[in-house]
Amino acid sequence: MDESRTAGSTGPARILIVEDEMIVAEDLALVLSSLGYKTAGIVASGEEAVEKIRELAPDLILMDIHLAGRMSGIEAADSIRTLYDAPVIFITAFADTHLIDRARATMPYGYIVKPYNEKEIHSTIEIALYTHGLHQQVRASEERYRGFVENFLGIACRRRMDHSPEFFHGTTEAITGYTETELLSGTPSWEDLIVPEDRERIRQHDREIIGQGATRHTREYRIRRRDGTFVWVRELISVVPDSMGKPRYIQSVIYDITEQKDAEAALQKANEELEERVRERTESLNQQVLFLQQLINTIPSPVYYKDTRCTYTGCNTAFESYLGIPRSRILGKTDKEILPAEIAAMTREKDRFLLSHQGIQAYQMKFPHRDRTTHEVLAKKATFTDSEGKITGFIGFLVDITDRIQTEDRLRESEQRFRAVVQDQTDLICRILPNRTVLFANTAFLSYFGKRSEDTTGYIFRFPVHPDDQAAFDSHFASFSPDHPVGSLEFRCLKEGREERWHRWINRAFFDDQGNLQEYLSIGRDITEKKDLEIRDRETHLKMERIRSRLYRLNDQVRGPLSALILLARKGTGENAAEILMKAEEIESVLEQFFWESDH
Repeated sequence: MDESRTAGSTGPARILIVEDEMIVAEDLALVLSSLGYKTAGIVASGEEAVEKIRELAPDLILMDIHLAGRMSGIEAADSIRTLYDAPVIFITAFADTHLIDRARATMPYGYIVKPYNEKEIHSTIEIALYTHGLHQQVRASEERYRGFVENFLGIACRRRMDHSPEFFHGTTEAITGYTETELLSGTPSWEDLIVPEDRERIRQHDREIIGQGATRHTREYRIRRRDGTFVWVRELISVVPDSMGKPRYIQSVIYDITEQKDAEAALQKANEELEERVRERTESLNQQVLFLQQLINTIPSPVYYKDTRCTYTGCNTAFESYLGIPRSRILGKTDKEILPAEIAAMTREKDRFLLSHQGIQAYQMKFPHRDRTTHEVLAKKATFTDSEGKITGFIGFLVDITDRIQTEDRLRESEQRFRAVVQDQTDLICRILPNRTVLFANTAFLSYFGKRSEDTTGYIFRFPVHPDDQAAFDSHFASFSPDHPVGSLEFRCLKEGREERWHRWINRAFFDDQGNLQEYLSIGRDITEKKDLEIRDRETHLKMERIRSRLYRLNDQVRGPLSALILLARKGTGENAAEILMKAEEIESVLEQFFWESDH
């Protein structure tokens, strides 16, 4: 077979639709898209499906049993099965036993009976994909198991008749986590590895083997690996006799069959689920009308359906409640009999168009509400057909969007108020796209840069950045990310191309849910005067530092001689010496006070 979707494939499944009714096929494609699948293609005949199966390479096939052309859906599925490995789900409007027996021979992965619903389609497809994946896993497991046998990727073991081991060879450590030496020394013994739930059964089997002579046996059980995990093993046992026919030793080959066991269990579960679903679906065919009505009644949105004469044939309780009219006064009536004349004329025109253009219709309209007012609603309708594809009516849904429209109006009013507040700000404010196209600029921004709104909004605006600051400016805007969307920057602008002005801007980047940059909001102001003050403050500080440095040098120059003078005066005698000492100490005190005040 050609390659197909494997169990490990990722991404949405690609589904081929084989349906000769194009409206049904397109509706199926819409349903598949809403469920997260991709449509690999739509073909109208079995012959075309067989011809294009390799080209389209779908992961799953939705096949209508009754197709136009010489080949039925069942025959097409049987032909595709020999060419390509993809699960087939049959679609049919009939579910009799004979038809299911014929279809079963092609080994389909499920059935969908018309009329279908999204939930049924989704569950059937998911079960089919899951089951097909398990089948692939089982086949892969069987191929690996064959390879193990052919290349002896297992454990070869020989035991004496008392079941003590003579040797272990092969992938012993890979399967058990223990070396052959450890198992031969009994630390642990092979019996210790067997899980307690299986141990007594294996012991009993060992006793039976000894008593039966030269025989062959197969058994499966679980062992506990060194790392604490459990694996399933299959042991092929052969009692080897001596020349006299007396049992001499026991030889066995042990394989890890964990993957096979897991796949078998999963496949069995999937098959049981599939069979149960087929049985339930078959049993529910006689309850379709009742089920449909009950389902529609559980939908919170107003739902109704009409025949080809545009007469109401059914509705849910939400529709009754919305109109404030009981169902008994709706069924059998037309819009002309229960709705205002203007609205009834419009719906009549829309209904007739839909019936003559089979498919789906959606539009916004006004619709009467039980509170005696007219609400804004979104109407969506779709035709439905009988088993022969003939339109028999349509179903409609109503979604009340009055609150949403009112909310949008309030948001617009709020945005207008916000814009008015922003326009009154003295700060420079603008919103720009990543390519520098201006979305909004307030009056202060336009006035500062000498621009007009009509020449700025919608056009690219590049800040007149000083060439020495351009790199820092570009790096600042490139640094934004969803985790760090806000930053500030000071840079120089060349106002009117000549005057150098300092600016400080706070910028906020906005990203969408996928992390893509959408726009910037920037708020800035001219800080040239502030910068000038800072420069003057720095210059004054530097001057003071230079003066202080000179004073310290002067202090050093004066204190040396002064200290010597004080020392000589203290050693001298007489009235002149005392007076000199007093004056010198007074000078020293003045110096100390001066420098203390300078430091503080």
